[in-house]
This record gives sequence, structure tokens and C-alpha cells, in this order.
Amino acid sequence: MPGKILSSLSLFFPAYHDENTIESLTRASVEVAKKLTDDFEIIIIDDKSPDRTGEIADRLAGEFKEVRVIHHPQNLGVGQAMITGYRSAAKDYVFYTDGDAQYDVRELPLLAQHTTEYDIVVGYRLKRAEGWKRVFTSRSFHLLIFIFFGVHYRDIDCSFKLLHRRFLEKIIFRTNSGLIDAEIMIQANRLKSPVKEVGVHHYPRRFGRSQCLRLKLILSMLLDMVKLRFKLW
Repeated sequence: MPGKILSSLSLFFPAYHDENTIESLTRASVEVAKKLTDDFEIIIIDDKSPDRTGEIADRLAGEFKEVRVIHHPQNLGVGQAMITGYRSAAKDYVFYTDGDAQYDVRELPLLAQHTTEYDIVVGYRLKRAEGWKRVFTSRSFHLLIFIFFGVHYRDIDCSFKLLHRRFLEKIIFRTNSGLIDAEIMIQANRLKSPVKEVGVHHYPRRFGRSQCLRLKLILSMLLDMVKLRFKLW
């Protein structure tokens, strides 16, 4: 695959309790972005993380001119952090992944090679590196999305997405919970925008604990799902 295939690129990461991963993820992102384009930015969304995530992000921004940090004044949750990232991105292509480094950002070129044909290129986990509770929760979530919206993709909530700005400019975010990943795909389906799905690797979480199984988060996503269904009607 030839390099420099993207006109410009924004990469962003919602970060919360990611002091052990945000530096290696950012450095790897700088290297992979340089191979894809001469014009890129990296945005770290510090969602008022109580650890050293914000401090490390600021140091990286001082080291790399392409890196900038947005600090939320209070913890707003992953959904709002994603919206901040999408709204703040300034380049033609916008890539998002989580700050916990469960995906390998060096696989971004696997998605980028399809951008000549698709405005929406999304990853799907070849094999989920999680326990049965997360797998069960995810499959239940996929089923509910299909029941509510008639939408089916291989991995609708995979946090490895590359989107063109012309697609992002067509959509309006109507939720602000962890439903954002799914809402993007729901909007793509409603707009009849072709989607390319690409298999990517998924790795065990090395540090901290996932927030996805918190009851409060699950309930907020379910409530947002109902609200979104009525808003789209």
C-alpha cells in the first residue's frame, strides 16, 4: 500500500484513567500518521481523569506540535468525550480509538487504504479479548440495535473508526452516552452511506478496569436508545 494516501487526518482519543497507555498510543499515532499524510493532528480528550492522564497529555503536546489536549472541566463520560473529539477535529479524515490501547493504532493503514471508495471505514474485532460478560453484553446490545433501528453490522460498537468529514457534516449527534459509536452507524444506514468493515485485532486491557459494565452507564445507554428511536421517528 503506498504511503501519503490521505489528504489530511485528525486522530483523537477519549482518555480516562489512561496514564499507563496514553503516551505509547500517542507516539505510535504520530509515527503511523506520518506514513499516511503530511497534514495531521492528534487530539487527546482528557475527560477530567483523576490520574496523571492529563499531565502526560500536556507534556506530549509540548513535545509534538501536532498534538493538542482538550481538558473537560468535569467528567462528562465517554460519549461526550467522543462528541468533543469529532467536533474539534479539523482535518478531512477523522479517526477515533480508545485511550486504553486495546486496539493497535498501527493497523490504521488497513482502514485508510479503502478511503478512495468509502467515506466510512470501520473496524470489527477479529476476536474479542474480553470475558464472557462483555461478550454477552455486546451481543445483547447488537440485538437491541437491530430491534430498535433495523441496523446490523459486524461490530457496531468497535472503537476503531475512520470517517470522512463530508459524512460527519451530514449527521447530528442526538445522544451523549456510550451510544455514540452505534449512533454513527445508525446515521450511516439512514443516509444509505456505504460502509467498509475491516477486521482488526483486539487486545486484553493491560491496565485499569473497563467502565462499560457499570450499571449507570448501561442504563444511560438504554435510555438514550429509546430517546433516539423517538427522535428519529
